[in-house]
Amino acid sequence: MNIVRNLSSGARTLCFRPRAVVSRHVVRAAIAVSLALAIAVQFMLFGSTQPVQAQANLDNGLAITPYMGWNTYYGLGSNFNEQTIVSIADAMVSSGLEAAGYQYVWIDGGWWSGTRDNNNNITVDATQWPHGMQWIADYIHSKGLKAGIYTDAGSNGCGGANQGSYGHYQQDVDQFAAWGFDAVKVDFCGGHELDLDPATAYGQFRDALLNNNSHRPMLFNICNPFPPNVFGQNNPPLQKSAYYSYSFGPNTGNSWRTDTDVGFPNSVLWPDVLRNLDHDAAHPEAAGPGHWNDPDYLGPGLGMTDAESQAQFTMWSMVAAPLIVGSDIRNMSATIQGMLTNRDVIAVDQDTLGVQGTRIKQDGNGDVWVKPLANGDRAVALLNRGTSPLTITTSAADTGLAYASDYTLNNLWAHQSTETAGQISATVAPQSAILYRVSKKAGNETPPSTSLSAPSTPAAYPGSNLYLALPGTGMTVSSMFENYGRKPVNDVSLDFSAPQGWQVKKQPVGTHTVGTGEQVKGTWLVTPSVGTLPGSYTLSVTATYQWGNHHKESTSTQLAVTVPSAPPSGTGYLSDHYWLDASSSYSVPFPNASVEGYPITLQGHTYSKGIGVVPQSDVEYYLGNNCTRLSATVGINDIVNQINPQGGTAIFQIFADGTKIYDSGLVTRAATKPVDVNLTGAKVLTLHVDDGGDGNYNDRTDWADLQLTCGAPVNTVPNGPWPHFVPQSTLSATATSAHDGYPASAAVDGNLNTIWHDEFTPQAPMPQAITIDLGSVQSIAGLTYQPRLDTSTTGNITGYNVYVSTDGTTFTKVASGSWSSDRSLKSVSFSTQQARYVRLEATSGVGGYASAAEINVADIPAA
Repeated sequence: MNIVRNLSSGARTLCFRPRAVVSRHVVRAAIAVSLALAIAVQFMLFGSTQPVQAQANLDNGLAITPYMGWNTYYGLGSNFNEQTIVSIADAMVSSGLEAAGYQYVWIDGGWWSGTRDNNNNITVDATQWPHGMQWIADYIHSKGLKAGIYTDAGSNGCGGANQGSYGHYQQDVDQFAAWGFDAVKVDFCGGHELDLDPATAYGQFRDALLNNNSHRPMLFNICNPFPPNVFGQNNPPLQKSAYYSYSFGPNTGNSWRTDTDVGFPNSVLWPDVLRNLDHDAAHPEAAGPGHWNDPDYLGPGLGMTDAESQAQFTMWSMVAAPLIVGSDIRNMSATIQGMLTNRDVIAVDQDTLGVQGTRIKQDGNGDVWVKPLANGDRAVALLNRGTSPLTITTSAADTGLAYASDYTLNNLWAHQSTETAGQISATVAPQSAILYRVSKKAGNETPPSTSLSAPSTPAAYPGSNLYLALPGTGMTVSSMFENYGRKPVNDVSLDFSAPQGWQVKKQPVGTHTVGTGEQVKGTWLVTPSVGTLPGSYTLSVTATYQWGNHHKESTSTQLAVTVPSAPPSGTGYLSDHYWLDASSSYSVPFPNASVEGYPITLQGHTYSKGIGVVPQSDVEYYLGNNCTRLSATVGINDIVNQINPQGGTAIFQIFADGTKIYDSGLVTRAATKPVDVNLTGAKVLTLHVDDGGDGNYNDRTDWADLQLTCGAPVNTVPNGPWPHFVPQSTLSATATSAHDGYPASAAVDGNLNTIWHDEFTPQAPMPQAITIDLGSVQSIAGLTYQPRLDTSTTGNITGYNVYVSTDGTTFTKVASGSWSSDRSLKSVSFSTQQARYVRLEATSGVGGYASAAEINVADIPAA
C-alpha cells in the first residue's frame, strides 16, 4: 500500500536508464547536476563562443528542417506491440498530427529482446509482431507516414543484453532498410560499456546507413545521453559525453542528443525540461539544415501542466529542435492536440533559415529568446521559469530588427496581433512562455500593445516566491497597466476579482487616457473569508480600454496565492503536516520515507518519521508564529553504501522567514548531525539541503525525527478564522473501484504515504468515486484533497463533482470543477449542507485513473 509502488507501465529505457532500480535514480541524480560542472570544463577548454569546425554535413538529403513525429518511450515505455503501433499510426492521421507535419512513427527500445538467427540476423517475437517488422513499416507507410526504429552502438542496449548492433552495424542497417524503416536511433548504453569512442562508433554507423543495400535514405538520430563524470571521475570524460556530441554531430547525424533523458515513462517534469533546454543552448552554431541539436522529446500530459507543456513546445520550436511527441497520442486532450498542431508555432521550428534561437537576456527567472526567421521577422519568446508571474521586457532593437516607426507583435498562441513603438513586454504566467512573431510596420487597424502586471502583494518573506493569504486577514494588492503602442488608449479602467466570499475594497482610480509609455495603477485591500480552506486561489485584474475609433479591448492577469493549513499545535512531527511547497532536485520529497520510498535509515537506525530529499531541495511549512522549537537528526541515508563509494555528502540548513537559523556544515555518510533550533516568531519554516560541493551524485539525504514544539491550537470556525475539519478518526470510506493494496480507507487514515487508487488492471473507466462516511449528520462546507506525493502523478484527479447525502442513498451535487494535475493540496468549498456522506467523484484524472492520498471534510461545529 506504499505510494512508491509503480503504477506506470514499461521498464525499458529511452536513451539511458541503468537497469537496477536504485542505480537508475542515482545515475539520474548525477546526470541532473553534472551540467554545471561540464559547462565549466567546456568553457575552460574551448571558450564560450568557440564555433564548431564541422566537416561536410551528413549527405542524405533528410531533415532540411527539424524532423517531426512520435516515439513510443515516454507514453508507452516498453509496453507496446504490433496492434499498439497500428493504433498509433491511425491516431497520427485522425488527430491531425500527420497533416500538421508529424511524419515519423518511431519504435524505441522494447521492440526486440536481442535474439538473432544462425546468420546473426535479428529475429523478433512473433507474439509481439505477428506479421513481422516489414509489415508494420508498410502499415505506417500506408498512412502517409515514415517508420523509425532503435538500436545501440554497443553489444547491449539500455533495456537489456544483446539489444545492440556492435559488430553488426552494416548487417543490421541492411535489415532495417530491407524492412522499410526510414530512420534509426542509435543509443550508447552498450557503447559506454565497451568504452567505444562516440565519434568513431557513430561515424561507422553513419557510413553503414549511407551504404545500405536497399539504397534507402535513412534519417540518423545520435543518442549518447551520458553527461561527463556521471559514473565517477572522468567516467565518461567530456570528450565521450553528451556535451561533446556537437563537435562531430553535424557531419555524422541528422540530430544528436545534447543532454540526458528529459523524463521517465509517464513522467516529464518542468525542471528537467529547463535543464535540457539550457544545455541544448550551449552550441547553437552546430545546428542547421540537415543537422540539429536534440534536447529530447516533448512530454505534454505526462506530469506537466498545460502551460508548462506549451512552454516546452515553444522553447523547442525556438531552438529548432526535432519535434517528437513522447505522449500517448491516442488519448490526448483537445488542449494538447490543439497545441501540437498550432501551425504558426510549428512554422517557427520549421523555418527554412535553419537558425537555432538564442537567449539574449535573463533577469532572475525571466528569459528573452530570439530566433531570426527567413523573411526577416524575429521569433521572440518570453519565458518565465519561476512560480510567480513576471513582467518580461525587451525591445525590437534588441532582437536585431532595424528601426521602424512601429512593429507588429503577433502572439502565436493567442492568435492576436498588436502594434508597438518598439517595446516588447508582457506579463508571463508562472512556468509558461509567450511567443511572438515580430515584424516591422503595423497597420492602422492594429491595436496597441499594452501590458498589465500581475496582481502584486508582499511575499511570505523577502525573496520568497510564496504569496500567502490568511483567513480573515487583509492584504494589499496592486497592478500596473502600461501602453507601449504609438496610439493612446482611452477610458482605461482596472477591475479586480477574488474568490467568492472574499472582501475587496478598491482605492478610487477612475478612468484614464494613457499615452505611449504611460502607466496607471490600481490598488485593492483583499480579505479572505473566515474559514477559507487551504489551497491555491486566484486573484485576477482586468484592464478595459478603448483605442482608435472606439475599438474596445481588455486584458487580464492573475496571481495564485496560497491559503496555508492552520499552524501546527502541541507536540508532534513536522512531516505529518501539509507543506506549503517542496522540491527535491530530480525526484520529489518523500514524507516519512527516504528518497524513492526507502526507509529513513541513518547509521543503522531506522526512523519512522522524517523527510527524504535529494539536494538541491527546499521544503516549506507555515508555522504562523505558533511554534517554539524543532529538533531532528540529519544525515545521508545508509543505502548510499550499497550504491557507490562516491558522493553521499550534503549541507543541511534551516531558515525562518528567509533568515538562516541552522547550518550543519558538511555532512558525510560517516556520521549524522543533531538539530535543535528556536522557532519563536517564525511564520514560514524552510528546510534547505545543498550538495556538499561535489554535485548531488549519490546524495540521498534525510531529515529524520523532525519533532515540533508548538502552542495551543488556533481558533477555528465558528469562533475563529481558521477552518475546522471532521476528525479523521471518525471517518470511513468506500469506493466504486479500488486496486488491491490501495483501499478507499487509505484516503482517510491520516497517513500521507498511503493512497486510494482505482482499479488499474484492468483499468476502471471514468467516472470513479470515493464516498466518505462522517459517522453522523453534520454541517459541512467543503473538503480538501491531497494528491499522491510519490514520483508519479497517475490518478491525480483533474475533473470532479462533489455530492452529499444524509442517508447514503440519495445524493445531491453541491460542487464541480477542475484541479491542476500537480501534487499541491486542493480544496473545494460549497454552501453549508447537512450531510453524513460526502462523495468525491473523479470525472477525469492523470492517465484516466483516480487516486487520493488524503481527503478531509470541513465542518461548521456548533458554537
